[in-house]
Amino acid sequence: MTKPHTVLEMTRIDAQNLHKKISANMAKAEKATWADVKSAQADAKALGSKMTTLAKDQADTVKSAIQTAVAKLEAAGQLVENKTCDAKDDVERANAAMLDSAHKAAQALSAAVAAARSKLAQAIAPKKVVS
Repeated sequence: MTKPHTVLEMTRIDAQNLHKKISANMAKAEKATWADVKSAQADAKALGSKMTTLAKDQADTVKSAIQTAVAKLEAAGQLVENKTCDAKDDVERANAAMLDSAHKAAQALSAAVAAARSKLAQAIAPKKVVS
């Protein structure tokens, strides 16, 4: 039986998958195109929207980590496409910037998951009785 994931954990998995997708784009750099970059940007924007909605229902420490992750993903989504050419260097730079943002977003989401788990553990921990 597998452990069910919370929405927060699933969002972290989505961020990790986005990181993998961008890494794969970079691995195939010789064939990478603006279409690959734009696809990753669209994924980053969608994940950012999902995370913004998720943050509304979270405790302050978790909300802060999610908002940090959203800011990183929004930065990735704001990359400017060079319309004049489809230069390999431009694609590589765009992928590198998005990879960095996705990595930081995944780290912030991991911190949010850890904070949520700590809060839950404190809530269910047995109270110490002082004799």
